[in-house]
Amino acid sequence: MFKVRSEAHGRVLSAVEDIKSCCEIGDYYEEWSDIAASSIQAFLEDLTAEQLDDTCGAFREYITETAEENPNLANGIKEALTICLNEMLDYIGDVPDDGDSEDEDYYSDYDGETSRLVDEMKYALAKLTNISV
Repeated sequence: MFKVRSEAHGRVLSAVEDIKSCCEIGDYYEEWSDIAASSIQAFLEDLTAEQLDDTCGAFREYITETAEENPNLANGIKEALTICLNEMLDYIGDVPDDGDSEDEDYYSDYDGETSRLVDEMKYALAKLTNISV
């Protein structure tokens, strides 16, 4: 399926196998995509922004390649990844842009890597909306 085997592709294939083991993917994807989001999140936690970019790219590739053969699975993975990224963004909360905040103490827990992760998640969500299955 994937042309090049990489860590990102390995994470995607592992996440898909986990989804297949805990979800009835033959059912309409809206019935299992929220559970699949939890499976995907386990594979996205603790990644750097660069690793997240690579992995989300591998997910987009998987969705695109799977769409013709199994549109229900492709839509389910797309929906689950969207849910997962939105939940991760909600968990992180608002990250200031370039420290313009008047209340810098409030944002002292956010470092450059967290800001890069937030930017990457937003970018990945935008790219997901452009995929049609």
